Amino acid sequence: MYTFEVGELSPVDFKQWDELVARSSQGTIFHSTGWLEACARSLGKKIKIFGCFQDGTLVGGCPLFPDRKFGILPVATSTCDMTPYGGFVLSPPPGSGVHKHESFSTQIIESLIQEMIKEQYFSISILNSPQFLDVRPFTSHGWESRVYYTYYISLEHDLESHADSLVKKNIRKAEKTRMIIEPFSDISRYYDLLCETFVRKNLQPPSSKRLFTELYSYIKNQNCGEMVVAKTPEGEIACADIVIWDNRQAYVWSAASDARFLNSGSSSLLRFDDLTRMQKKGVPKINMMMGNAQELSQFTSHFNPTLVPYFQVQSRSIKNFLALKT
Repeated sequence: MYTFEVGELSPVDFKQWDELVARSSQGTIFHSTGWLEACARSLGKKIKIFGCFQDGTLVGGCPLFPDRKFGILPVATSTCDMTPYGGFVLSPPPGSGVHKHESFSTQIIESLIQEMIKEQYFSISILNSPQFLDVRPFTSHGWESRVYYTYYISLEHDLESHADSLVKKNIRKAEKTRMIIEPFSDISRYYDLLCETFVRKNLQPPSSKRLFTELYSYIKNQNCGEMVVAKTPEGEIACADIVIWDNRQAYVWSAASDARFLNSGSSSLLRFDDLTRMQKKGVPKINMMMGNAQELSQFTSHFNPTLVPYFQVQSRSIKNFLALKT
């Protein structure tokens, strides 16, 4: 048995939290305190980061956004709009051997869950990053689990050989019409195009303009992302992507397109340019983040990515909490 101290982190612990995020395989840019605080400010929410310490060193944690369902019931989620992943971040286990690794991780998770229970949330929903694979510490205590999917592309090989004939055909089509790839910085214009894209699919915009602008400001200030567009020779934007990155990978965080140019091949040209740019930066892999919608999956699968699962765990009732170890 390991001895841990568990509690909510204070601002003085945030540096240690960001260091844990940077060294943990489950850590992403979406776990960083800067990202979480930008979300909390824009949404008028609070952020609680539960941490687990061993001998004064932070070895695990999980951020939550507390809220009130129907204005009454206290609930908590690990993610919010434009934040695809959150959840548990664990320090690399000490020593070697599967048993030691699983025992260390399980005890951290169970210690953190026990601390969350003290908040008396009616429900907790945690969407973990794709690197968090073992949800048995949750399901063994009555939590529900659900699987989602994303696509990864390794950038450590020849990209041309990893795209199928349709992608290459569309790229040639876009090049023949002299589509231009260039950086872009007008976040208002991008957000308008994003809303148009979602309305076309009979969907609500993925976030408020305030949140989107706040997060994009954070991305620019931290120099951890860029907006790039494909333009016609006349200067009209055919499509646009925002790609962000952390110390492990890149993410196609947001994408938008103009309906008039859907058959121009510009989306394939721009996405291939995303891959090439990230490869030149020395990024080892890119998360395409398009595995859960059929239309987007069909587009992305032409780049021959690897399908990767990630997991949501939920405790929907206070009764589930009582099944946990005490």
